[in-house]
Amino acid sequence: MPKNKNNGLVRCSGRATLLLLPAFDPLTWQYLFMLSGDILSQLSSLKQEIRASRDVAQGVVRGTTGRYGFVTLDDGRDAFLNPELMDRVFHGDRVEVLVTNNDKEQFEAKLEKLIHSPLKQVAGRYCIKGKGHFVIYETQQHTRWVFVPPKERANAQDGHYVTARILQHPYESGKSQAKIMANLGDNKGADIARKFTLAMHQLFDNFPKEVMDQAKALHQQPPTADNRQTRANLRHLPFVTIDSVNTKDMDDALTIETRDKGWLLRVAIADPGSEIAADSVLDTIAQRRAQTLYLPGKPVPMLPEILSTERYSLLPEQERLALVCTLDIDTDGKINHYHFESAIVQSKAKLSYQQVSALLNNDDYITPPQLNDAEPHKQQLLNLKACADTMNTYRKHHQLVTEHRADYLLVLNQEGKLDSIEKIDRSIAHTIVEEAMIATNQCAGDFLAKNKAGLFMVHPGFRHERRDDIEKLLKEKLGDDKVGNTQELPDYISVIHYLQNSNDHKNLLAVQQRFLQGSEPSLTPAPHFGLGATCYATVTSPIRRYQDLYNQRLIHQLLDKKKIVTLKHKHLEKLIETINNNRSASRLMEQWLIADYMQDKIGQTFTGTIGLLTNQGIGIRLCDTGIEGFIAGKREDKENPDVAYDKISFNNQRMELSWNGHDLHLDQEVEVTLIGVDMDKKKLILEWATPL
Repeated sequence: MPKNKNNGLVRCSGRATLLLLPAFDPLTWQYLFMLSGDILSQLSSLKQEIRASRDVAQGVVRGTTGRYGFVTLDDGRDAFLNPELMDRVFHGDRVEVLVTNNDKEQFEAKLEKLIHSPLKQVAGRYCIKGKGHFVIYETQQHTRWVFVPPKERANAQDGHYVTARILQHPYESGKSQAKIMANLGDNKGADIARKFTLAMHQLFDNFPKEVMDQAKALHQQPPTADNRQTRANLRHLPFVTIDSVNTKDMDDALTIETRDKGWLLRVAIADPGSEIAADSVLDTIAQRRAQTLYLPGKPVPMLPEILSTERYSLLPEQERLALVCTLDIDTDGKINHYHFESAIVQSKAKLSYQQVSALLNNDDYITPPQLNDAEPHKQQLLNLKACADTMNTYRKHHQLVTEHRADYLLVLNQEGKLDSIEKIDRSIAHTIVEEAMIATNQCAGDFLAKNKAGLFMVHPGFRHERRDDIEKLLKEKLGDDKVGNTQELPDYISVIHYLQNSNDHKNLLAVQQRFLQGSEPSLTPAPHFGLGATCYATVTSPIRRYQDLYNQRLIHQLLDKKKIVTLKHKHLEKLIETINNNRSASRLMEQWLIADYMQDKIGQTFTGTIGLLTNQGIGIRLCDTGIEGFIAGKREDKENPDVAYDKISFNNQRMELSWNGHDLHLDQEVEVTLIGVDMDKKKLILEWATPL
């Protein structure tokens, strides 16, 4: 190719002419490259300075009931996301944003980059609007319409519940698209509440083949196959299980001996932790599921049933591997000493709560075929009751025992619809089991904390952002000398004891509960304020909860002086996320069943108690069924000032509310009428039986 030495032009045949830089000598070229590198370095430095001067942060998108949203930033801030930008992301997306201040001096987010979108599949209602077909996907906080192209509709019908796969994320165009994967049917279909709940929360009844293969291999081994010589032989001890009549996954059994100065209580715990190795297929699926989810009608198990209800379940007259906690308890109910050991046990009877309570109260009871006769174990059950009552009294004085809210059982018919609601009354037998489990878990917490390993249940007391409000209110009502520093466990216990023992402050006791934070698993030991315990690590339900399985495995490793295998922080975060997802699933299915069940009860009046106070209205819990509904206040219509409205004054700092001049408080008993059911939102609409 010819080259002009004077001007660096290269002339080619045809129309194209390529312009090159002049033909400098090698030293000149070196100089230019050095200069170019320096300029690039300066530009890069300038770019970094500009970026540093901009408030760029990462976070997770959080939808709202409106069209707008927020980005919860990694540094704890919340930045407003306007409706136009919210249309370009999904709830739960991880994004990078530029944070600015808007006219209201609030943080506002501008989208810079979509980092990751976890939403791959959705479940929702199919909606045909004009020529448009959509899946209406709802979370607790946000509703989103996702377009379904003509070729991806799979003959879905308007109003049906469907699952769909996301084909197009809206980040680039603001428009999302989905492909219909399954049609679950309409609201009248059998088991529709369960089907939709499982689909929406991506939960599964069945297990992958590799999980079942490993479970079957374990199941085929002798039930006490264990090479360790350190297993204690406790087959002779009269352990009994106490649970619901139809429970099959029994993971704890009790036996007790009386002593001159108290009792020797033994708690045998089913032992999957000694066989399911860390990072095995079974361990991975258990960690992924986090817990057995007890949905109405049928549970979603954490482990395959051939393990949870057969190999590891403490069935009567069957030899089983167990982790046993032995507690030396004095006549005051204090635990003087405890120790854990690997053992082989044999439960002597399967008993139920109702059966044990009837026996101890000398009431008549017809024993169903699923249960053993309780009469031969009466003396041991009396000893268990005496010990449990004493431990309960000790906790009331030195720790915290809160009043239990009634539990309710949703009974379904063959179509998977709610047939009835049964109230579960707490009994002597519940107290026996509860005190034994709490004591064992406190011992596990102490043991693991001393060995600097474990997964602890931590409850920090009052929420950080509400602590000033509740402490101010407590000091105003009780005096500074009664409150102290509620961030310290002894001071917190002291103020709760004072409220529990004062008839004048029952409402304040209910108020402070609304300022409490929930408990969560933590790799770092810390107090459980809800129980008033210095340390707490659950270990008593390893068939049903992964954290118990994990803690049990750690205890075995520590007892055998083996290297411990600990959980990583990223796995803990995922575990907490799964637990929250399971709670959401349980809540959705229960609300769905209840909303459907209550449709033919519109117009009826019920007795309930106030459980929620807001500036929009009041939440009510019906006494006979535990069903929750809401009374919304009638808002002022500025365009029609003559229309009656409710005058609501709500003090969020003090949890005080006035409704048309009537002071209302938490736990107050009221009469309400059901006036409607919102099946889309699965909510009950109530009003005062007598207008306020």
